[in-house]
Amino acid sequence: MQNQRDPIFVKSMIFLSVLCVLLAATAGVCAARAHRLEAETIRTENQALSVLCAQLDTVETALQKGVFAQSAPMLSSLSDKLQHAAAGAKLSLSLLPDEGTGAARIFRFLSQVADYTATLRKQLETGKALTAKQRQSLRDLYRYAAELGDGLRTIRDGLDDGSVTLRASLSTLPQPTDTAIFSDAFSSAEQSLTDYPTLLYDGPFADARLNRTAKALENLDEISLQTARARAAKVLACAENELVRESDEDSALALYCFSKAGRTVGFTKRGGLLCYLTNPNYAGKSEISEEAAVKVARAFLRDCGYKNMKESYYSTYDGVCTVNFAYREKGVTYYADLIKVSVALDTARVVAMDARGYLMNHTARKVPDVKVALKTAVQGLSDELDLLDHQTAMIPREDGTEALCHELHCRDKTGKEVLVYADTQQPGEADIKLLLYADDGVLAK
Repeated sequence: MQNQRDPIFVKSMIFLSVLCVLLAATAGVCAARAHRLEAETIRTENQALSVLCAQLDTVETALQKGVFAQSAPMLSSLSDKLQHAAAGAKLSLSLLPDEGTGAARIFRFLSQVADYTATLRKQLETGKALTAKQRQSLRDLYRYAAELGDGLRTIRDGLDDGSVTLRASLSTLPQPTDTAIFSDAFSSAEQSLTDYPTLLYDGPFADARLNRTAKALENLDEISLQTARARAAKVLACAENELVRESDEDSALALYCFSKAGRTVGFTKRGGLLCYLTNPNYAGKSEISEEAAVKVARAFLRDCGYKNMKESYYSTYDGVCTVNFAYREKGVTYYADLIKVSVALDTARVVAMDARGYLMNHTARKVPDVKVALKTAVQGLSDELDLLDHQTAMIPREDGTEALCHELHCRDKTGKEVLVYADTQQPGEADIKLLLYADDGVLAK
């Protein structure tokens, strides 16, 4: 009897063993899948947080400019940017955990701030000036946006070093201190989820649209390959036979391209002007100041045939100072004609250069007569601002045209500096930019 049960017993044990192995394997697969899903969720949430930080920065910047805006067109432009940025921020926010984190409060703020500025825009369009209370509301909204942005950036940095968790940290974000701003008097209509623009610039109007044809090259003759090679050797400080011929760039900017030890240059086939210089190497310990780097960059442009270039702003990163230059003639600065030059602070050598903005946009302009005098433009400044300096500038518009403006360098009551571009053809601002001073340079935002 025992002998008859043994095979059954053995088969049962084999079956149970196989079952245990299968269950263990299934559990392992499920655990691995759960781990991957959790990692993917964390990665998605972290990316959404980074995008949200950028969106809040746009909201913060637009609100700060709104405090200084005096004209309906300017506030209208800022309102449009706010609506797009708020929509993008809400999309990023929807990817973050919301239970118990206060995300709904941020979502409501984004809806209300866009709607409120749209309401102010409509009021200005009817000819009614903003009241002191409304401007104070803009300041309060900006203040809360700044606090919220600081909180989100702190969370982002904490996630990077592993010192915080996302869900717990979101619940600590600041609440608005003035609940009247967020009352139900403001519309909370949903904003469409659309792409958003960026307001961050490495120089005033550095993102100006490039034209389809290179205006600066239209009347210039073509140079030979040999001429381009000789000029490339001079810039790269090497013998001509040491150069490697790279593929030509065939676009609106047709270029001869060469390289030497990782450094690459491109010269325009028309006119033989240096279009770009790249260098993959990093700089070492700084030996010269940013002011000295500006002088090096200025001399480099002059040697390359670029005249009447005036430096505006610069920034320093990893030992390299990048200086923004704009063309200046007869007292007018043309910001679309942009050239960027990077100088290594350890060797005082130019390591990078980009003249595409200048080559695509530079041309002889007919400067219109000034219809709005400087005195009138200054009188139209916000009471929040005190004038420090001024100059005349031609700035690019989003539609591809340019506007002649009084560039009014101002300071607000808190010490922050602002550039107001007052239109010389009609009363009102064509643009407003915020100046940012830091240890690594001066930027416009």
